[in-house]
Amino acid sequence: MVSGARLTKVTEPLLRQTAFSIEQMAPGGIERPDAGMVKDADVQRALQRLDELLGRPGQKDASKKSAIRLVLERTKKLEERMKLEGTDGVVYLDDAEYGLQPRLRSAAIEIDFCFGDKNGRVGEEDIREARKHYGQVRGPVGWNRLLLTDEIERRLFPERTLRTTEGLRLLPEDWLSGPPDPLARLKKVSRYLDDSALARTYADIAARLATVASRDPSSELSQVFEQALSLLGREIRDRNSVRPTITDIARIGCEDPEVKEWLRTPIEMSRRLQPSSLLDRYLIAS
Repeated sequence: MVSGARLTKVTEPLLRQTAFSIEQMAPGGIERPDAGMVKDADVQRALQRLDELLGRPGQKDASKKSAIRLVLERTKKLEERMKLEGTDGVVYLDDAEYGLQPRLRSAAIEIDFCFGDKNGRVGEEDIREARKHYGQVRGPVGWNRLLLTDEIERRLFPERTLRTTEGLRLLPEDWLSGPPDPLARLKKVSRYLDDSALARTYADIAARLATVASRDPSSELSQVFEQALSLLGREIRDRNSVRPTITDIARIGCEDPEVKEWLRTPIEMSRRLQPSSLLDRYLIAS
């Protein structure tokens, strides 16, 4: 952010999207330290670039020309707002998102404007869509973006996320029962767990399902873990309580040496700990 700068805040979605497009044209794009704000120099650069695109020889695609003209008109509106208000720049994010530290702010911009609804505010659906995308990018890059998304969710929505992975959680030996119902004990106990203990227990089971139980996906243990996640996921949804993230699942899982053997590198984590199969499947009502 620019210290002491006078800033114009825009809230209209189309102007926010225009400011985002302007920042993408600027050196460094949304990765620069003051991401989320465009200055007069950025606006002038964008105006010049858009004029060049319109005047480019051979530009005959009417729909592309029309789109460029729209962006040009909105860019001029932003320029007029800045002149009218006598400000140094335009902020196109909500206060909570703009208040994030630069590394997280840049990631929040990507989540909202590349995968979300492009309204300057990171919502639950935006985060879900970003996770879906990052989960498909295997290896350290996708895994690191998932961790960043988890961190953003914790900062923006502390009331619905697990504050710490430390504390009470049930291990399989605490809740696994014998035939005929392996979940009998868990069914009784889960309703009495506090919200955080419930989320940590869910994370522990999810980590085991994705690792040690994956030796044989059709095994009884794998089926029991899936049923346990369905049970706990329903309890979490009914309470509308805190939910574990992929980061929580990784941290809690790695506390067990047997699970940790399966999660020794970011590549292994990104391959095994998939949001779609461990979170969305059980925590989103169908």
